[in-house]
Amino acid sequence: MEAPRWERWKVRDLVGSGRCGRVFLAEDEAGILLAVKVFHDEAINWPLLAEMTGRLEQGGWPEGVMPVLSADFGESPAVRASHWHGRFEGGTARPASLHHRLAEHPGRRTAELVRELARALAAMHARGVAHGNLKPGNVFFGRAGEVLLSDWTLGNMPGVADPGFTDALLYQPPEQLENPSGYLDGAGFRWDVFSFGVLAYRLLTGRFPRCDETFGVVAPAPGGPLPEGIQADLPKIARRLRGQAETAWPDEAAGRVEEHVRRWIDRCLALDPDERPRTMREVAVGLERAGGDQAPDHPGTAAEPEFGALLDQRRAAGHRAARAYLVAALALIAALVLAGLWWLASRELDEEKDGRVGEVSRLRGEAASAREARAAIERAAEEAIVALVDETDQAQLRLADSRRIADRLFAWAMEDGNRRLPPLEGREERLRRLELYLEDFLESTAGQEALEEERARVRLQLVEISLAEGDTATAAKRLAAAADAWQGRPIPPELRLRMAKDRLELALLMQAAGDLGTAIAFAEARQELVNLPQIEVGSDRLHQLLAVMDYHEAKLLAARGEEELALEQLTRAAKTLNRLADQRPDAVLLRSELAGSYLSYATLLEGFGRPGDAREVRALASEELAKLLKARPDDADLMFELAGSYVAMADAAVSSGDPAAAEQLTVDALGLLRRVTREQPENARALARMAAALGLRAGLMRDRGEAAEAMRTYDEGVRLIESARASAATDPTVAYHLALLWWQKARMLGTTGQRDEEIQLLVRANGLLLRLQNEKHPEGPPLDQVQRSQAYLLGDLGHARQLADQRDEARASFREAMALWEELVRQRRDSEEFAEGLAWCAQRVKDLE
Repeated sequence: MEAPRWERWKVRDLVGSGRCGRVFLAEDEAGILLAVKVFHDEAINWPLLAEMTGRLEQGGWPEGVMPVLSADFGESPAVRASHWHGRFEGGTARPASLHHRLAEHPGRRTAELVRELARALAAMHARGVAHGNLKPGNVFFGRAGEVLLSDWTLGNMPGVADPGFTDALLYQPPEQLENPSGYLDGAGFRWDVFSFGVLAYRLLTGRFPRCDETFGVVAPAPGGPLPEGIQADLPKIARRLRGQAETAWPDEAAGRVEEHVRRWIDRCLALDPDERPRTMREVAVGLERAGGDQAPDHPGTAAEPEFGALLDQRRAAGHRAARAYLVAALALIAALVLAGLWWLASRELDEEKDGRVGEVSRLRGEAASAREARAAIERAAEEAIVALVDETDQAQLRLADSRRIADRLFAWAMEDGNRRLPPLEGREERLRRLELYLEDFLESTAGQEALEEERARVRLQLVEISLAEGDTATAAKRLAAAADAWQGRPIPPELRLRMAKDRLELALLMQAAGDLGTAIAFAEARQELVNLPQIEVGSDRLHQLLAVMDYHEAKLLAARGEEELALEQLTRAAKTLNRLADQRPDAVLLRSELAGSYLSYATLLEGFGRPGDAREVRALASEELAKLLKARPDDADLMFELAGSYVAMADAAVSSGDPAAAEQLTVDALGLLRRVTREQPENARALARMAAALGLRAGLMRDRGEAAEAMRTYDEGVRLIESARASAATDPTVAYHLALLWWQKARMLGTTGQRDEEIQLLVRANGLLLRLQNEKHPEGPPLDQVQRSQAYLLGDLGHARQLADQRDEARASFREAMALWEELVRQRRDSEEFAEGLAWCAQRVKDLE
């Protein structure tokens, strides 16, 4: 379903305004009239509205439901557009709704309208959607006069804090008025049954079945507006409905057909939900059997058998009367001719009369028995049809449940553990057995058309096994096979989303492995996600996945030198994730992704030479990480990430001349890192990060004149990082932090006059940074960051050698630093920092010549 196109539509008039929003009459570029509803955000549950609209759209709109031409439920305000159904009277738009035609009922077409309403609601229930908001104003008529239902899942729905008063409340059952959240548990189907009963009763009688003396006053007049100033006390309305347990019809039914229809409506109006039919499909079947092709107030083919039986009885009575007259005539003649036989004839006549009376009584008894038998057969047939409909519904629900259970068990088997299920051990062996089982299923069921959908699902599961194993090549081949298997058959929304997520996960795995096809994989995943209709899968879920893609793809773009595009994508990802996290403050995954996005954003900003902006973004990241840590106080990984953010912010604070902020940030970082190292004493990166924090703190002590304490802190940091290096000798991040700490300690030695020791330590640090540049480890610090650090370090080394009167060595160090600054300036010509570093070293070289 496409998004609304306001910019191409011509809005003609405001045609309606209610609690949920306003309806505008608009005209599209082709001149087609549209009814465009703009929703009030606080009055709707837009994820529920989007999901139920998607269910109705899937596979084509059902008969009796107004199609939605375009919608956008994810933005604010939410918008929905449908065809305009109505006419113009004196230049005023008048919708073709039941509310505007209510005065026509009861009338000649009322009974057929009741059956059409039942069929339309039954079609919605067959798609697994309960309307939940039935009232005359939400029933429209198409060009051919057909019923079209609209505005489902609006008003008194779960997640809507104050639905306000609308006339839909007059048609709702007590349990909906008291607990609208029951809709999410499937109660909405029996709500619709009750609402249908109320509306059908009102159409046939002109009255409400219960509380008519009150409801009739607050209900809007046919075609008129809702009365103003009415406060909705939903529990009170529910109590009043329950206080009138029984309903009564104002007059006797006109015949057997109408009596049958009334019996079904009475069942719908039961206050106990369990006494109502389960869905409108049962009701629709019952009413069709009751009404046939004619309305109850116009007997036709359905009533003909009853009328035929009455005519047969009249004909039989006529024949019997004729025979009686003939016998009487013969008796009279016989009396005149044979007077002597008069007594005998009279006696025979009396006997025959008695026999006829007995025969009539017997026939009447048989007729009554036949009618009872016929009624019993009809009841049995009706119950059998209802049972068949119910069994069909149950079978479909069981099939859907079995598929959900299979997917959950598959996910459980795929993971190391599941918070709802006990952990499974031996993951690699388990994945291999799953793979063999699924491949055997495909082989053994080849050519079986009835199992094609299950085979397509299995192909998707094989894709996910390959992804779990990290086998990108096999995953890509299996993903193509899975897509081919679904060609030409409708794909359920959840499976379409699942396939798109698999494509995204494949791209992320390829990125981690440094695969050259990563960019193409990202493009394919993006296309798959963009093609997903928001209304089917939920715009939040879709936006979250696109934000995660932006976040990771930005790293790829930055590595290729497309820095501005990378920054744009990270900005978009951060905004999206922040909006989603604000909407769902309890969503830990969203907070985690948002924090990760901020951290990557800050790293790029630092690389672009914007340390002030990077510091602000890191502050945002630390806020998100702190929220996560509050929810999960013992999560060592979160402590590690938050401490890293604090260390980076402290470094930026030192650079910007804010020692007080830097001091507090280092204290906070060290507190978190000590907790991590107590739980994970072998965590080399945590030890290295702690050493970096100690180095920052030592620098602050040195600047305050606390030389001895600063040196002890430097030594503590060096010991920590050397122990970390012993357990992770090849870790480039640990090596980088060690080089920085040697550099900082060397500067401290220089301030105390230990020039030789300073130069020796600076040379060691420079060698370590040079090795990191040559290795270009993908998991280590970015190359430009290492080059920047080495350029600064070489400047310090040149200055130390100059002070030690080693002029040639000093000149060589400054020239080496100049070469690095020139390389960095070529990479980023707009960086004032790099230009100033180059100019400073060039001046030093000039001074030494």
